[in-house]
Amino acid sequence: MTIRIFDIQNGKVIVNINCLLVPELKAVHDEYEDPIPALSFLHYYFDHTGPYANLPENIKEETLLNDFVGDYTLEDEVMQAALKKLELLFMTPTYRYYLDNKILLEKLGTFARNTPITTGRDGNLAALAMQVKSVGKTIQEFKQLEKIVLQELNESSNRIRGDKKLAYDQE
Repeated sequence: MTIRIFDIQNGKVIVNINCLLVPELKAVHDEYEDPIPALSFLHYYFDHTGPYANLPENIKEETLLNDFVGDYTLEDEVMQAALKKLELLFMTPTYRYYLDNKILLEKLGTFARNTPITTGRDGNLAALAMQVKSVGKTIQEFKQLEKIVLQELNESSNRIRGDKKLAYDQE
């Protein structure tokens, strides 16, 4: 599910009804003289379709803080409350499981990239060779999980009251 807290009017970013009616986002909006950097951080932190979605999870936070510089910090109570609320609203168990496995996949890649190959009885050559043999299946299964998560997120963002779908011209 994509968080829509901004609209574009006359070439400018403005907050929309979601930002002003979700209490934790409203608190962020009211806390800072210029709330756009903090709200941008929150938006892209949870946006599964945006330009930051494919960043490794271990650098996503730092990258967003560097790209959306403002007078906020993640230690601010309003930012912590907003992160918790958005996590509750938008992170399904399937999506959390997907993120956990994305991190695991990244760690396996980092391990393979940084670990020297050793041979002998206590070496890692056999384990690394097995990883190479199973990499196709691992990637295929991860892509299947990713497809399921995206389908779930897209379905949940298109629901309205009564589990009806939005019309093509609604959004």
